Amino acid sequence: MHGAVESAAPRVLLIEDDLDVAEAVTPILAEGGRRQIEHAPTARVAREALALRAFDAVVLDLSLPDADGFGLLEEIAAEFPGVGILCFTGRDDASAAVRALRAGATDYITKPAPAVMLRQAVDGAVTRARLRQPRLAAGGVQTLPIGSSPPWRQTMDLIAAAARSPKTTVLITGEPGVGKEEAAALVHRLSARRDGPFVAVNAACLSPSMIESELFGHEVGAFTGAHRQHRGFFEQASGGTLLLDEIGELPLELQAKLLRVLERHPFRRVGGEKPIAVDVRLLCATNRSLDERVRAGAFRADLLERLRVFELRLPPLRERPGDVARLAHHFIARLGPELGIPVEGFSPLALEALAGYAFPGNVRELRNITERAIVLSGGGIIERRHLPAELRAKAAASVDAAPARSEAASLEEVVREHILRVYEGADQNVTRTAQVLGMSRLAVRKRLQSYGVRARGVEDIAVDRNEDDR
Repeated sequence: MHGAVESAAPRVLLIEDDLDVAEAVTPILAEGGRRQIEHAPTARVAREALALRAFDAVVLDLSLPDADGFGLLEEIAAEFPGVGILCFTGRDDASAAVRALRAGATDYITKPAPAVMLRQAVDGAVTRARLRQPRLAAGGVQTLPIGSSPPWRQTMDLIAAAARSPKTTVLITGEPGVGKEEAAALVHRLSARRDGPFVAVNAACLSPSMIESELFGHEVGAFTGAHRQHRGFFEQASGGTLLLDEIGELPLELQAKLLRVLERHPFRRVGGEKPIAVDVRLLCATNRSLDERVRAGAFRADLLERLRVFELRLPPLRERPGDVARLAHHFIARLGPELGIPVEGFSPLALEALAGYAFPGNVRELRNITERAIVLSGGGIIERRHLPAELRAKAAASVDAAPARSEAASLEEVVREHILRVYEGADQNVTRTAQVLGMSRLAVRKRLQSYGVRARGVEDIAVDRNEDDR
């Protein structure tokens, strides 16, 4: 049985019986040598290749001449669990997508698809496959959650370093929505504790009266309603990793007990007498300043010092704007099949709007915005009008505040950008665009057509062709 290959160039098996499609797709997937691509025109050849060589990902056409595509998908998922499987097929069918995902596919993309979407989906397949059977490369983690900006690469290096020390306590900090729980799960999966449990607990969601029992357990009769013995989260995570999210909300009286556990002392369940020792790697996360909590007398300084043995700060999305487009394409590649809506990608103006937005809600907000846009678009290309009004307004403001363009820009380029900006600001309504620009609807429509934009709306059909073409 083969697992994922940790190499500079991921190895991808393209299973496609249409030679013309294979010839067109191979250079897209290879991306100038970024990935190694091997082509199998039949299921038989694919099985031979999988038996002889290890692959990171498989790009599978569900229509094959010598096998049922879904059967082959299930076979690969069962025999090679360390391989990510991307279905790339002409079956534009929501039920088929759901069936493929349940059978073990990482993503489901219908033909044809933009090159960026296909590459993003393959990256996602490689990433998630390596997380199933993670191993650390000599130079650190090579494929992790989506992003290639310098701040994100530095963060991934820190995650790799944290994973290499499976006993060290880690404090994960960052704004809401940056992915602190995902980072903690990644540290666990990449560590020597990967075969043990990963238990995530939000301290802010625990009842103040029950939090000690939830963390450390209780014995029968320890309090009213304690009718049976309860193993707390520390015991449940023994041999693995425990994440305490919102650690700053932990009551002071429990902070001393937590500190003793971190110093390898045994603890007792509530109402118990027997000391219990556990082998747990503790990860803590917070979006608040623990220094301020210490100054306010709400957090122990000695516990904070103990937690800061290794601090991992996750950068907000505004500090890694270069990752926005890749993350957005990743979300449409994943969410489109889940929603049963085939999406081709974002329009250039939509991507420009995303790039000009600060995302105060970080990656979580981008995901939610993308899901909403997919639903509003109904499929095809996501336009800027499918994005929230606040995002469009802030993007437009950032454009207005941008430095003046180069004097080398032609008058036609200036006119084109102005017309397109007004058209998008008018929600792609030709009549309102014409009113703002002081042009006839016919003139606006002709301009848009020359720019490769197909005007929409009923008013565009009933145009007075005798209007003055200004």
